[in-house]
Amino acid sequence: MPPRRNASRAASAASTAKESNGAGPSTPSTSKAKAAASPHGQTKRKAADKEQPKAEELVKNDEGKESPPAKQKKPRTSKAKADAAPNAGGLPDSPAAPRGKDDDILAYEGCPKTVDIPNPLSFSDAPRKEGTVRVAAWNIVSLKSAEGKGLSRYIEAEDADVLILTETKVNEPPTFFQSTRYPHQAWGIGATKSYAGVAVLSKIPPLAVHKGLPGMIPADYETKSRCLVVEYPGCFLVGTYCVNAGEGLKSMPAKQGWNTALAKRIAELDAQKPVVWTGDLNVVYDSYDLARASQKWNKSAGYTQIECDAHRALLEGKATEGAKPLVDVWREHHPGAKGHFTYYGWRGMCRAKGIGWRIDSFIVSERAKDRCTGCEIRQEVYGASDHVPVYADLDEKLFKGGE
Repeated sequence: MPPRRNASRAASAASTAKESNGAGPSTPSTSKAKAAASPHGQTKRKAADKEQPKAEELVKNDEGKESPPAKQKKPRTSKAKADAAPNAGGLPDSPAAPRGKDDDILAYEGCPKTVDIPNPLSFSDAPRKEGTVRVAAWNIVSLKSAEGKGLSRYIEAEDADVLILTETKVNEPPTFFQSTRYPHQAWGIGATKSYAGVAVLSKIPPLAVHKGLPGMIPADYETKSRCLVVEYPGCFLVGTYCVNAGEGLKSMPAKQGWNTALAKRIAELDAQKPVVWTGDLNVVYDSYDLARASQKWNKSAGYTQIECDAHRALLEGKATEGAKPLVDVWREHHPGAKGHFTYYGWRGMCRAKGIGWRIDSFIVSERAKDRCTGCEIRQEVYGASDHVPVYADLDEKLFKGGE
């Protein structure tokens, strides 16, 4: 899930800044087209959609320019272009763009609508296949808050071999947190207190841990709290809390800098050994991965042409020189599935209404995709955070070595 604002607002906005149906803040909108609500911005209610937070009016394309003479006709502007937010990426000609209101889905039929983690909690999955390692990832919004709402209950029930937590908001490594279960821990913590944060907790001893994202522009952008690379004998595990394009897409330049640096970093790692990338990706692949896509395209952070095309280029191995293809293994194991979300905003009863986004996943090197035997979303584990966990079962040799 996207960053919850900068500095002084970070802590207070944690639960409310995410809006009812976006992975990022809404942008301004024209008087004819209201921006769809998003998880990261305060917005005005849209009359036709009462459960969404209110959205600011879009800034017109000609704002700040001189008006044409009274008798001169204004240039015609397509509705798609008029609706697009500044820096969004232009007309909806991307493969990720919605194909019309038929793409305005909600959560799949039968998706749980509970708002508290069951107690007791257990899973009825088939037993894990022998020779696999379970890796789980969860944006927990805040370690302190999640601990009191069932975080430990989930950790015990899942019993993952490796656990990635994002948006931990800790200011120093918690000395005794799950230290018996996970003796090998790495915590990515930035300079801003109670903001962002990523952690990798492991039963398996890693070879090395690298914090931050080299090559980020602007260079002073804090990345230690957003990216951890943990090296194992057979792979690099990359845990991220990716940058969000921000309210009104005002942080799009930083998001673009992040995308460029991340693509280069993953390509460098993938040239050495397979990559397993997971965490809060803060972007969807296409309209199957969010509710009411037609209302959000080029308006909500996480679903703009700039972001979606960059993500697609990364997966296709076209984002940077020397890159190799990657695979979203959740999508690989669930081709054509719609409405399987990992984030449901607190506001507007989004969980009950099935309004969400799939912005947490597992991405692996294409050559290692067959070494993933399963990838699932824990839909029943909602309440400790506005995200739900995801997990993947992978060949243990990636983490423990051996032929």
